[in-house]
This record gives sequence, structure tokens and C-alpha cells, in this order.
Amino acid sequence: MHAVEPIRVILSAALIIALGMASFVRSAVYEDEIVLYSDIVAKSPNKARPHNNLGENLKKAGRIAEAQLHLERALMIQPAYPDAMNNLATILGSTGRKGDAVALLQQCLILAPGHAQARFNLAIQFYERGMVAEAEREYELLIATAPQTKEAAFAVKMLRMIRSR
Repeated sequence: MHAVEPIRVILSAALIIALGMASFVRSAVYEDEIVLYSDIVAKSPNKARPHNNLGENLKKAGRIAEAQLHLERALMIQPAYPDAMNNLATILGSTGRKGDAVALLQQCLILAPGHAQARFNLAIQFYERGMVAEAEREYELLIATAPQTKEAAFAVKMLRMIRSR
């Protein structure tokens, strides 16, 4: 019976080493969020969230055209997806399609009135288009509906700047 114990220990150690090596190799995928979400999208191409997350990370990396494609894909899969709407709207606004950005943000806020980032982005879009009263209204709504957010803190500063002119 004692001869079985060393074999069991050796086999257990070998299994632990093999699993550890497999985990190490697999963890390389997770070192970069773009690689991570690309892997998830490849494995789950019909799920909206991975496309949204990949799009958001591509946008942060300055890969705007690719980001836009993934965000549009997320919305094709799940049309009523506020985070993807907000993320796509920021791209549309930054590429000169401000009217489309405003419309998408307004749709987003119908679905999710408490979406602080979307409300903040809508206020920015209004302000950049010279629609100061509309921007003020959105900043005020943001402060009222999500006072503890970083967006609300910035909204307070923006309102002070607008009103000091």
C-alpha cells in the first residue's frame, strides 16, 4: 500500500504542473484587453457585450474605424444596448457626425435615463454645437440624477464656466 502513495504524489504533482503551464499559456491572451476581447468575440460572435467591450478598447487605442464596426455589430445584435449606443455616439461625435451622435444619445437616454456617461456626452455634444441652453439642461439633469458620479462633478464645473460668460 505504501508503494501506491509515491505514485499518487508524482501523478498529482505532474497534473498540477501541467495545469499550471496550461494556465500560464492561456493567461497570455489576457495581457492586452484588445487581444482578450478579440478572443471572446471570436468565440462568441453573436453576443453584443464582447463587441461593445472590444469596440471601447479599440477606441481607446485610437483604432476608430475598427471600434465603430464592433460597436455597430453590438447594436445589430442587441439594438437596445445603452452602453454600445453611448460608445458609438462618442465616435460619431468625434468624427463630425454630431447630429447622429445626439440622436443616438437621446435614444440611449430614453432606454436608460440614469446613464450618466450618455447624459454627460449629450451635454458635450450640445455645447460643441453651440446649443448652450440644451447643454445646461443636460448638465443639470446629470447632477440631479447621478450626483455622486465623476461626470456630475465635471458637469458642475462646466455649468460654472458656462454661466460665468
